[in-house]
Amino acid sequence: MAPMANQTEKMEVDEPKIDTKDKEGQDAKKEETPKDLNAVALENLKEQCALLDKGEYYLIGRVLHVLHKTRKQINTEVLHKLISTTPFASAADKEQLLKWIPAPPAKPAATNEIAPMEVDAKASKSPRPFRRPALSSSETDLYIYLLTMLHLFDVNDLANSEEAAKHLIQRFDQLDKRTLDPIVAKAYFYLALIAEKNGRLDAERDFLNARLRTATLRCYTESQAVLIYTLLRAYLVGKHYPSAVKLVSKVTFPEGASNNDLARFLYYQGRIKAMQLDYNAAAGYFYKLFAKLPRIQQLDSSKMYKSGLLSLDCFRVRFPSARVRVGDLVSFNEIVDEHNKIFEKDETLTLIVRLRQNVIRAAIKQIASAYSRISIRDIATKLQLQTEIETEYMVAKAIADGGIEAQIVSEGTDGKRYMRSNEMADVYRTDEPQHHYDNRIRYCLELHNQAVKALRFPPKDKPDVETIEQQREREQQELEFAKELAEEDDDDF
Repeated sequence: MAPMANQTEKMEVDEPKIDTKDKEGQDAKKEETPKDLNAVALENLKEQCALLDKGEYYLIGRVLHVLHKTRKQINTEVLHKLISTTPFASAADKEQLLKWIPAPPAKPAATNEIAPMEVDAKASKSPRPFRRPALSSSETDLYIYLLTMLHLFDVNDLANSEEAAKHLIQRFDQLDKRTLDPIVAKAYFYLALIAEKNGRLDAERDFLNARLRTATLRCYTESQAVLIYTLLRAYLVGKHYPSAVKLVSKVTFPEGASNNDLARFLYYQGRIKAMQLDYNAAAGYFYKLFAKLPRIQQLDSSKMYKSGLLSLDCFRVRFPSARVRVGDLVSFNEIVDEHNKIFEKDETLTLIVRLRQNVIRAAIKQIASAYSRISIRDIATKLQLQTEIETEYMVAKAIADGGIEAQIVSEGTDGKRYMRSNEMADVYRTDEPQHHYDNRIRYCLELHNQAVKALRFPPKDKPDVETIEQQREREQQELEFAKELAEEDDDDF
């Protein structure tokens, strides 16, 4: 229809559009206020205490699993508020904790703050009757003891931290509840760590042995695992190697222990086997230890090599080991004297000094292959040993161990002693190469038969092939879990 005479048609203009998203974002920025980290930490601690009040064993494990994160959030103010607001079952516990964690100094009030205007408040309802809050559980009490001990340890207040650990263990003895075992295990660990820092680890051995007997009889898995490797460390630090060997032979490491505890136990077992010169067994324990390490630590080793952090360690290992293989006793002694302080700091000096026998044995093996007959005095001169008696003992030990095929003979009226090497027989004239080839052929045939059987009878429960997205998601979850384990392990050490 055509427009009428008395009507005007509106002009079409582009109206500005208001972006609602920008408006909402600006409003959200205005409403955002800085969060009080202490208040957030206190709220998290109260939630953890509420979980612990239920007394379930798996809830205690969940709380302790995030202990390394909680440890970074707590401070004196947060702990003081937590202790003040928690209704402890014993007033003496609260008083003792407040003694260790006093109230922080009050912050000065700001001068530019405006006092609020007084207004008439509305008439409130009749007040509710006062209800006494329920007392906290024993799990919550000991958890607050644990947080206090860790905070004092972090601020380097070792005396009060040790006292807190002893009070925690004493309260555990009074309560005697199996659910408290993971908490008291942490106290044993830090009690031994503080004693080592103060140089009194040997004095704590009797106490740790007594606690290990109690934990074994009552089947406290966490405490038993911690006490076993703590005692092993105490024996190794004090160089009581026979006691460490006896302890390993008498105890059984609990199967339900965590990977961190098992890794420490394998490490100390490997060190003990290395001190006994059983290097194959020691290498086996260390390979198991590497399998128990978090994946993130294995991935970071390449970065450590690139950054040069492991260059000194590689120098320490490679340079003396070359002298061991060659049998150069003079250079080996020079290296040990030069890096003596470094080896003492790494607690490997005793192990490296014991390698001296291997150096002498390698040198004697080279001498036996070069000379058909040589006097003991000449061997002592070549090896720069002090006496002929020591040299003859080392030669006899090498012969007894099967390192060389030789004999010690005495010729002439003067009774001069010689080492006479046996003539090397031609191995290819014997049946030994035939047996070696036969074993290799048998192994290859057995491997072929197993491969054929595996192709002929595929497993029925073969899982479906995962997609690329599923593989990436699984690897991301493994990396996140490994990072959490690595952070927890770093906080424990």
